[in-house]
Amino acid sequence: MALRSCAYHSQLFEHATLQWAGWHYAQKIYQHLIENEAWTYNAWNIFSDAYPNELNPKQQFHIYPRGSYEPRELFSITNRLSKLDASFVTFLSVRNFSLTFDHLKALLNIPTLATLILEQARPNGTSEISTRNFIDFGRAAREKKALRYLRVLILSDFGINQKAVCETLAGFPALQLVGLLNTKVRDLVGLPQSAHLPWTTVTESELAKFGTSYSEFDPEVIWKATHLTGAEKVQQLYEATMKFIAKPSYTSNERYRSMCIMYGGSLMVNSYERTVWLIRHLPTPANAVPIVDPPTPETRHREGPALKKRKIRTGKQLDVGPLLGAFQ
Repeated sequence: MALRSCAYHSQLFEHATLQWAGWHYAQKIYQHLIENEAWTYNAWNIFSDAYPNELNPKQQFHIYPRGSYEPRELFSITNRLSKLDASFVTFLSVRNFSLTFDHLKALLNIPTLATLILEQARPNGTSEISTRNFIDFGRAAREKKALRYLRVLILSDFGINQKAVCETLAGFPALQLVGLLNTKVRDLVGLPQSAHLPWTTVTESELAKFGTSYSEFDPEVIWKATHLTGAEKVQQLYEATMKFIAKPSYTSNERYRSMCIMYGGSLMVNSYERTVWLIRHLPTPANAVPIVDPPTPETRHREGPALKKRKIRTGKQLDVGPLLGAFQ
């Protein structure tokens, strides 16, 4: 009973309360939340402040849509992700929403974004994002020096001009793997590299230039794997790209900290007529983005509202001492 009560009120705790109780007790609450699928981003935010090195370093959350093609929670999501410290690798999937240019601009506020999946819903048969919008998005990213760590990008159903896609994405300094699904990609297949800037389609001969092969690196196998969850696909695409394509700058670290947000995806089932995967060599090692070790609690850094001490509303403060004593 005491454990359930603490778990139920876990989002009202201050991180200092959890530190005072000790990991022995806090771990019981943490495991209870995980086992009962009650683990939320807010709970993670509190627990990670108190015990940053004790939690699973790879966190993932699925936010379901509210029966609308409008991504109402996206601005809140990008705001939260923008406050993650630089030790995180961030994965974001936004599926089956009618995205606009304002939504694209909001993504520029996530400095740790490493993998991005955007699947555009087209309830009226047309996309709200034009080729001009996409070009402006790329220019805004360059001007703000945003998305500097983006390694993997997947676009679906945008209907954007292929030349604009390749030219725009060439401006993202760390981007090395691009998937184009149901986008105007026919003419990309088999074209020489000069026809679309530094991008080449993933073929056996091109992979050989990276010192790898389809048996080691095949993004299509990962993307279409039925035994993998969406979050697992996102993570594996990133890790495979880092290991086999960006390997000169890759430092293996199984405990790198990541935050994966899967937003949407249940409004409809997409069927992809064709997927084209593009890869490129980065021009210089200056763009290398190695995965770093998690910082110690003393080096954790947050900005903005996260710097403020959390407060519990009067009348909802909990005396957790007696409750924790019941765990013994």
